[in-house]
Amino acid sequence: MTGRATGRLQGDDLIGEVLRNMEEGLFRIRRKTLVPAIYRIYLNSEDYEPFRDVVPFIAGEIRTALDEKLAAWNGTHRKRASALLGKIGMSEALADTEYVRLSDAWTVEIYPDLDGKLQPGEIEVYSELGAPPKSEYGAGSLTRRIFPKNEDKDQARDAPDSAPTAATAVPAQTSEHPEPVGDDKDQTIGLAFAYLRYADEQGPKTFEVTKNQVVIGRGGRSYWVDLKLETLPDVSREHCRIRRDPETGRFSIEDVSQFGTAVNGKPVGRNASADLPPRATLSLAGVIDLQWELA
Repeated sequence: MTGRATGRLQGDDLIGEVLRNMEEGLFRIRRKTLVPAIYRIYLNSEDYEPFRDVVPFIAGEIRTALDEKLAAWNGTHRKRASALLGKIGMSEALADTEYVRLSDAWTVEIYPDLDGKLQPGEIEVYSELGAPPKSEYGAGSLTRRIFPKNEDKDQARDAPDSAPTAATAVPAQTSEHPEPVGDDKDQTIGLAFAYLRYADEQGPKTFEVTKNQVVIGRGGRSYWVDLKLETLPDVSREHCRIRRDPETGRFSIEDVSQFGTAVNGKPVGRNASADLPPRATLSLAGVIDLQWELA
């Protein structure tokens, strides 16, 4: 279930929902409890704008909060549980549960909802148990949960593609020439603004840019992309986004990847944007190049 929140979202709202997702995503196996290590947060596009320039800082604060929670579980929580069990005559070994993060570090990414599914005030959190990106661990077991900023049963509505508590992720819809989606103002049917020419594992291809927003990457379960690349896993499932300003016609590119995006050899910077010239070479993770050209 999700509800319509009131008021402007704050960084603490994101931290709170990630920590709640962390607790609900625990996976217990014998005396170990696996903790989700990867968190992808989606916000309504209007809510995302105030966060755009401070995304790296907020992501860092979320990682700190995750560290503190994990340390508490493996410290104070275990000691209290052990003492309590000892007082009632039960084996302290029952409290000997270790909370384990599979990856070396937390992955926290914050994105705008390009599909327009989220209402203002809604926060959508995807989490995975995780592992280093190149291992592709858990590629078929992504979980999705939707949490509002403030729950209000009177205003609650069912998420269109989810069950009340946790939704089964929907396979990504990708195409070289995707069907039009969203508002008419976000695209011009039959008119190409620009072209992307590249060669992946399936050979040379040309992609026509006909929308004001184009998401590029390898795609995958719950990773909706317009341009799906068949290439090495160094390229993220959602690697970069190209945006067109409908008023000026100017294009920019945003890097949301793990291993980087460059324009004519100059790195864009993670969660940063750069203007696109009329012609350019877009390098994704240093493993595949896309030739960009305005129509």
